Amino acid sequence: MNKEYNYPDFLRLIFSDILGELRSIEVGIDRLDDFLEYGAMIDGSSVPGYASVNESDLLLLSPSATPTLQPWDPSAAFLMCRVHEIDGKPHPRDPRTILDKMILNASSKGFQLMIGSELEFFTIRKRQDDSLEPCDSGGYFSSRPMDPELEFRRDIIRTLNAVGIQTTSHHHEVARGQHEVGLQYAPVSIAADNILLARQIIMEMAALRGIGVTFMPKPFSDQNGSGLHLHQSMWEIDGSRNLFSSKGNGGLSQLAINYIAGLLEHASSYIAFLAPTVNSYKRLVPGYEAPTRIAWGYRNRSTMIRIPYFNGSEKAARIELRCPDTMISPHLGIAGILAAGLDGIKRDLEPGQPITTNLYKTISDVKSLPSSLRESLDLLDKSHLMRKELGDSAVDAFVSLRMREWNDYVETIEDPHSSIITSWEHERYLRVN
Repeated sequence: MNKEYNYPDFLRLIFSDILGELRSIEVGIDRLDDFLEYGAMIDGSSVPGYASVNESDLLLLSPSATPTLQPWDPSAAFLMCRVHEIDGKPHPRDPRTILDKMILNASSKGFQLMIGSELEFFTIRKRQDDSLEPCDSGGYFSSRPMDPELEFRRDIIRTLNAVGIQTTSHHHEVARGQHEVGLQYAPVSIAADNILLARQIIMEMAALRGIGVTFMPKPFSDQNGSGLHLHQSMWEIDGSRNLFSSKGNGGLSQLAINYIAGLLEHASSYIAFLAPTVNSYKRLVPGYEAPTRIAWGYRNRSTMIRIPYFNGSEKAARIELRCPDTMISPHLGIAGILAAGLDGIKRDLEPGQPITTNLYKTISDVKSLPSSLRESLDLLDKSHLMRKELGDSAVDAFVSLRMREWNDYVETIEDPHSSIITSWEHERYLRVN
């Protein structure tokens, strides 16, 4: 360890489970050199999706040798880790490893996917009767006094930038108590890490301030839910050219059109990764600015894929995937997206004509997204593409864990298809990050 570096007392080792929840263990900072040489052993049987009790020992390793200081909690610095078998081989159900495999697949074809994201969340509080309510009555782009958490968002932006997570903008969202933080586009491995870390940092900063924050997709029945819109563009490996840009097709290249077709073709297969909870499907309903149909369109916010207006800018040419929510398993979800897009490119798929009508108000034969977690999991379980590209082991573990969740919900709730947000959902998802 470099003695001249001003280290804190603790080293925080961060990794992700198969469901996309951030996990961490702390050791003394004096163990940094030992960790970098030997890694850290963990009990994998206690982390969902990793190991059975009779083969529980797993290894945390980090590709980085330099911990990142935590401005919001200066007693620790963190390292992003991957989960390995005890022989050093990457664990087949480690989400970062799964995404690495898809990145290698894309790079072998000369592609590098870039992603920027819009991370939404609610600030919440309890009433005297213990029911929940949003912390403010603001709306889209509200300013003070209707936006009392403005300074909190500013602190979030300062903190994210300080740890290397570049941001774009922040503002009050449409729903009462709802906020958005934009994360700058980056190569997919970094983009997925940024989503995982940003959620955790926001939760921890809120806790230190006594502010209630939730990334639950739909905490209130009468409000818009929280999404995680993913803006995507494919670039040359060296970052020299945006391959989605063209003078024709409304500014989109044929490669982009094929990529869109792949996302549409396999949407029902990977949606379980992007909308991974029971509560997710109460967000994906008409009337609350969330997509319900498997379609694409230029500047059309009622479709699953929107092509934003980018005024002919080659750098800004992109697509926006609007169905993910904020409880996504970022590495696994983006791996599924990339697998679908690459398949569209490989097979020269065509997405059909872009939709120009408001699908919320139009009777249409456009196929709908799955309407429940159970339906999504059944479709993922049967997906040959997801199994081939992400691995049977990862798909089986994810489906098993989330199906257990669905079954528990069905056994507890009288009408599992009701649109009402239940206490079961609040207890399960309200504080999960």
